[in-house]
This record gives sequence, C-alpha cells and structure tokens, in this order.
Amino acid sequence: MECYSQEQDENRILWTANWSNDGNFIAVGGDDKRIRIYNGHTFELLRIYKNESEVKRVRWHPIKNILAIAAIDNGSKILDVENDRTIQFESGDNIGSRSIAWNFNGELIAIADYEGVLTIWTKDGQLTNTIKKEDTKSYVAVDWHPFKNEIIVLGDDIWIYNENGDLLKKIKHRDEKVLMLCVKWHKSGKFFVTGDYGDNKVPYKPLLQFWNLSGTLIRQIEVSKTEYRNISWNKTGNRLATASDALRIWSKKGKLLKTGFSDDNLWGVDWSPDGKYIVTSSHFGKVIVWDRNANVVRKLN
Repeated sequence: MECYSQEQDENRILWTANWSNDGNFIAVGGDDKRIRIYNGHTFELLRIYKNESEVKRVRWHPIKNILAIAAIDNGSKILDVENDRTIQFESGDNIGSRSIAWNFNGELIAIADYEGVLTIWTKDGQLTNTIKKEDTKSYVAVDWHPFKNEIIVLGDDIWIYNENGDLLKKIKHRDEKVLMLCVKWHKSGKFFVTGDYGDNKVPYKPLLQFWNLSGTLIRQIEVSKTEYRNISWNKTGNRLATASDALRIWSKKGKLLKTGFSDDNLWGVDWSPDGKYIVTSSHFGKVIVWDRNANVVRKLN
C-alpha cells in the first residue's frame, strides 16, 4: 500500500466512512481505490493511501488506531495508521469483500465475502475459521455482538453464528427476496437494526427494521427513498444515524428526530466518539461533517 501526503480527490463513489475510537482519525474509502485519513478534530486531510482495488468498507479497531479494510479482489487488509504498516490476510484465496468487522475486544475480525463465505481472522491477519456457505449468493454486511462472540451476517436473509460457526438463528426479513445492506447491534446487545435495498421496479420500499434477540420484528420503517447503505449508533446508544437519500437521526425506539438533506445519496455514516458529530460519504464523492442535529458543519472536499 502506497502513501500520498496530498492528492486531489476524484469525484467517485465513497462507500464508507468511520471514526476512530479515540476520535483522532476519520477514514473514508471508495471506488477510487484510495483511503483518506482525516484529523478527527480539525478535519484536515492528513494523508491518502492507495489501495489495490475498490474499497467497500473500513472499520477502526475498538481500542487501537488500526483499520480493517474490505475491498474487492485481494484488496482487503489491515492498516496500522500510527505505524504506517500494512498487515495482509494470510491466505492464498481471493477474499474480496464488501463487509468487515472487529469483535468487541479487537482480537478477531469477521470478513463476509462476495462468494457467501464468512471467515474469522486474528488481529494479525491469521485465519482461524471458515464458516460454511449458506443459501446465499453473497454476503453484504456483518456485525459482532457488543460483548459476545456472536456474528450477524446479511444476504437475502439474516444469519447469526457463534465464532465456531454454529448457526444460532436464521431470519427471513420480508416475504420478498430483497437484498439487505447494513446491520448494527444496539450497544445493549438486546436488539439489532438492519437496512435493505428495496426494489424500485416492483416497487418495494427500502426498509429499516428493528429486531429483538428471538428474531422477532419489533419495528419497521418505510421513509427512505433509496437504499440504506450504512447505519451507526452513537456511543451511548440513544441515537441511530442512517445513510440513504438523506442523513436521518432516530431515537433508540425508531422515532425520526432529525433529517439532514443532501444533494446526492449518502452511503457511509458514522458518529464521532463524543456524539457531537456525524461524518458521511456520498455517491458523488463528498465527505461531510454534520452536528448531532443533522446540520452541516463542514464539507471536507
């Protein structure tokens, strides 16, 4: 991975944005094969890393400034930003993916790949387990339970596994076959939220759905005009931010509180650790910082 101090942004899709746990860094990635690292306090662009392939998701380690990167082909890797060091996943297989996640203590990484295979890795890039393929063409999102080694993975349905690969639950999220795109456990571990693609040809509206531990649907919301690509809870778990045709901020129970309107579709979204700001990335390559009331604070490019 090659590092650049300055480089002009290209007007390409930026799929993902993520704030480091200590608040010091923001990482943004997308189809231009670049990972932008911003200062999380001043919002200054610090550096740009060139990746081998398109970046679909970035996720910071829960404690350290280490970035897990999901990318197509063999572009998925781990980036130690403070030490400017890259850790490759030790596998000869293609691990192209659009989703990656750390477990609660940062010891394990889950990669949900394009072939519908879920793999578990150590923080040093060593493969520990491969979980067999289910009846799905591809996996598109993955998230760990906030304090247990249990994993939710999404395709056309919802699967929940433990780290050993035992299937704990499978949930059919709607009667129609509609691809799901994002999932986040609530901080309490008592429920989780999913967002899907919808289908404007049928039409099926994109759904934001709240699920309890037994797999029962507890709330369903049909507000967005486009798919939900990413969702993010703030640190206290009392606010949920969603990225679609607009930035929307919800209560813990799914009440819409604030809407931040956008000129283009928002794909990446994440809260700052102190809950004061939200960063988004967009279809036309824009990176924007908003306040907690969905007002634009600063456009970063």
